[in-house]
Amino acid sequence: MRFGRIAPIALIFAATTASAAEADDNYSRGHGALKWESRKSIPGPTSDKIGASTLQVEVGADLDPMKDPAKPLLLVDMTDQVLLQATWQDDKTIDLTTVDASSNLGSFKVDHTLAPHIKIYLDAFGFKLTYDYDATTLLSYIPGSNWNYEGLGSTTFTPWGFDAAHLKVKAPLLEDAELFSIPIPNIGGSNPLTGTLAINATTAPTFDYQTQEVQLEDGKIVAKTGKYTIPTTDQDYIEIPAQVTGEIAYTGTLVMRPSITVTAIGGYALPFPLTLDITQAGVSLPYASQSRNGIKVDFPLTTFHIPLPNVHALKTLDLGSVVLGANAAKQANIDNSGEMKATYTAKSSDPQFVVAGGKQIINSKDKSALGITFTPAKSGLQTADITITSNDPNEPVQVIKVQGIGTDKPAPAAEPEAPFERGDVDSGCGCRTATGSSPLGALGLAGVGLALGAVVARRRRR
Repeated sequence: MRFGRIAPIALIFAATTASAAEADDNYSRGHGALKWESRKSIPGPTSDKIGASTLQVEVGADLDPMKDPAKPLLLVDMTDQVLLQATWQDDKTIDLTTVDASSNLGSFKVDHTLAPHIKIYLDAFGFKLTYDYDATTLLSYIPGSNWNYEGLGSTTFTPWGFDAAHLKVKAPLLEDAELFSIPIPNIGGSNPLTGTLAINATTAPTFDYQTQEVQLEDGKIVAKTGKYTIPTTDQDYIEIPAQVTGEIAYTGTLVMRPSITVTAIGGYALPFPLTLDITQAGVSLPYASQSRNGIKVDFPLTTFHIPLPNVHALKTLDLGSVVLGANAAKQANIDNSGEMKATYTAKSSDPQFVVAGGKQIINSKDKSALGITFTPAKSGLQTADITITSNDPNEPVQVIKVQGIGTDKPAPAAEPEAPFERGDVDSGCGCRTATGSSPLGALGLAGVGLALGAVVARRRRR
């Protein structure tokens, strides 16, 4: 069955598996796969001008993904760990709620490098210059084209993530976090700088992921206690497309220590090197996602496949004629075409018709043979209702109409037809002629012979 009321929002991203509930007969669960990742840079802070008026810089850095394309910068993974539960208490509606499979099976990871951005301002010896080195420009001058930095962190959390997952990224010490140290790149112009350029930078940001809502058609589940209600259905399973969205917020402090020395300008050697005037500790630059406007997490559309029991009971059963005090038994088939096991109990409205007591189980795509015994206490036609109460969502109560006839004495047996005696032959006229060797038969033949002899003798005398 495909649940017709919910229109797909996008292509199904991942296959899902399903499992039937065991503890309670009136609910079932479907697993979903929720996985989202991003390699989009996270904008970092930029400082004001640092240093003396003769040599100043602006420094900043973004949180960039690692060069390896297999490493996302952000990853929220709840693959096969989120459950959508269907519960039914009547034959009209099914309630859908989110359920945690177990704790700490979701995973939240951050793996980033720092992409620096540097502007150099020079106002000395009659030169007034500005040089802008972004990360792309600097990468082309660095062997291996990769930053010597990796900030890595991971944590686990309860699936669905309505409770925020908190993660603090580990970071190296500033003195161990040199991004690069190279000659000042020549970016063209008539007065290029000569000297060295180095940057140490580190940051240990914190990230928080939280699921905001689960969109099911026109209904939303926006909290762990929320639910969405759909009509019951006479089907073996339901498929529920779900669009899940969340948000990542972050905050941190970027610590940078630029090291710049200019020894020549436009080929003119300076009488003494110009060195950036900055304290040994570097500069601290706080940054954070904007309030109520963090990184939006849109999981690919996921379909939850939820099995259901689907019970079909026989409608009528005739147990025939039975002598008072005796009994007769027949079986009534009860089928379960559903993908989840079914349970049922049977109850008779008349003690002359007896059924097995207790809860019965029918596995998925199987059937059960319900024994019904008829022991008439009265003569004549007897009828009863056998009520089947099951965990079928839309038809939990079904009735088997049974009947039987009670008689005072057995019906007379039909007299058997007399068998032919051995040797009898039916001529086709309905008579029988003896062909055996009984004494009477022998005398008959002898009499016929004597009579024929007398006739012949008389004709000769004449």
